[in-house]
Amino acid sequence: MRTSDFLFAAKLANTMDWNMAREDFEFMASLEPEGCFVVFQGSERLGIATSISFGKVGWFGNLIVKENARNKGAGSLLVRHAVNYLQSKGVKTIGLYAYPNLISFYGNLGFERDEDFSVMHADALGSLTAETLPKTGIRQIQPVATFDSDCFGGNRKKLLESIILGKGNLSFCLAESDVVVGYVAAKVYEKMAELGPLMVRGGHFDDAVMLIKAALARLTGLSVYAALPKKETSLMNMLFSGGFEEDFCVSRMFLGRALSKNCICMAESLERG
Repeated sequence: MRTSDFLFAAKLANTMDWNMAREDFEFMASLEPEGCFVVFQGSERLGIATSISFGKVGWFGNLIVKENARNKGAGSLLVRHAVNYLQSKGVKTIGLYAYPNLISFYGNLGFERDEDFSVMHADALGSLTAETLPKTGIRQIQPVATFDSDCFGGNRKKLLESIILGKGNLSFCLAESDVVVGYVAAKVYEKMAELGPLMVRGGHFDDAVMLIKAALARLTGLSVYAALPKKETSLMNMLFSGGFEEDFCVSRMFLGRALSKNCICMAESLERG
């Protein structure tokens, strides 16, 4: 994918009501310049796919093919090409989030279903009182990235740094004896925000609630999205009580050894894990 393809990618994605902009693909390409692809038939662009590598873990993101070109192999070609690219970078496990109608499609390409996630949304978030927590700054990036890697399984430092230092974004962390034990971040745009990633030690539900509330208290009035495992029923109920509703569900799938860590998590995004 080249710079000249970003607008095409955004327009194609939005035929599926994904609410994406040119800048979304520019951001993906800045993180993984060689990992975003366009499939052609002759000179006609038929579809796009994105992927990103985090050391031994990779993530397959957006996949969309023009409606009149579907069921002809272009989607499978894009997935296989991205998988080959990630494996050439040393990736051992590749994850993705699949819509229910695509679970069998990815299953036929070797991905195995892991667990289900709920994508939740609050249209205009109400005000919330929360405990004041220390913001994550440049000095905390490495400790946060180390903790995140222990939970996620791959090195997301570059991604986390771009979010934490991004203008207008939010991030808070908790530490014990100068060791990070949990953090949350939110990407903030003009009228909406994406809550996540969140990583907290397994079983420390109160820490997760504290971090989430600290972020939500700063997002009043915005349209806010979050994706979290459906097994985290207590967190889901907390969001429901705060005005969130479930938009849709996706299934996390893996090609290679599934990542199973004892951590409470929220996705950074459906595109990057």
